[in-house]
Amino acid sequence: MHVFVQSPTALDATAVESLAARLRGTGIVHQGPAAARFTLPAQADAPRDTLHAACQAMGLDSAVLPPGRGLADFKLAVFDMDSTLINIECIDELADLVGKKEQVAALTEQAMQSGKIDYDTSLRMRTRLLAGLPVSAFEPLYDARVRFSPGARALVAGLRQAGLKTAIVSGGFDYFTGRVRAELGVDVDYSNRLAVEDGRLTGELEGQLINAQAKARHLARLCADMGIPTSAAIAIGDGSNDREMMALAGLAVGFRPKAILRPLLDVVIDHLGLDSLLNVLAPPRG
Repeated sequence: MHVFVQSPTALDATAVESLAARLRGTGIVHQGPAAARFTLPAQADAPRDTLHAACQAMGLDSAVLPPGRGLADFKLAVFDMDSTLINIECIDELADLVGKKEQVAALTEQAMQSGKIDYDTSLRMRTRLLAGLPVSAFEPLYDARVRFSPGARALVAGLRQAGLKTAIVSGGFDYFTGRVRAELGVDVDYSNRLAVEDGRLTGELEGQLINAQAKARHLARLCADMGIPTSAAIAIGDGSNDREMMALAGLAVGFRPKAILRPLLDVVIDHLGLDSLLNVLAPPRG
């Protein structure tokens, strides 16, 4: 396996040498001033989350990939939305409009960070707290609070230029995924639908709930529709709701990921922007 590390600033060559020695890695090749790769021994026994943690402590983003794995090996990229493509959890911000942000945020944290509360139960509990909110509040909230994560535009553009289909599969809500899809140029989006009566939220959801299992099913169906194996998909997310689609995908990418997700990840982006994934999958130099 190959380890790829990159930094927001120039790499400290001595630190990279120390990291490689600790992991019994060999063949360090610098990929410009801020990135390097090296090879792990065939029977390296360090768990990936241990490796990623060591890199995080050094201020490095990290990836562990089979030799030769690159962007050309993938045909589909599936994104989570909240706290991945965008900077917020939309449900928390909607709750702020009805004075219940702290209550909803606590439930979000318990579901996404630790898995202490079943996701489906948590989402329904949180949604019911939004009852009575007028849907006319969505547009000003989006305009005032939604910002794209660093590198989101560049990553989507780079993936599309390379010929990948892109999708948002989110436990968030359709108004927000629709706008993010349109503004970033993502091909399709799938998300939860809030029930509305007389212009106000009822506190219930309509249709299929998009949970971890549904996310995985959407990824599998998209791959089937394209006639590709799930190993040709990249899954990009940040929380426990992304685990199952990541387990199916050929590459699991965590953007500022929660601890519960880290043992599954091939790529961890803690410090750089989303577009740094393009560096990870670029042809190696040297």
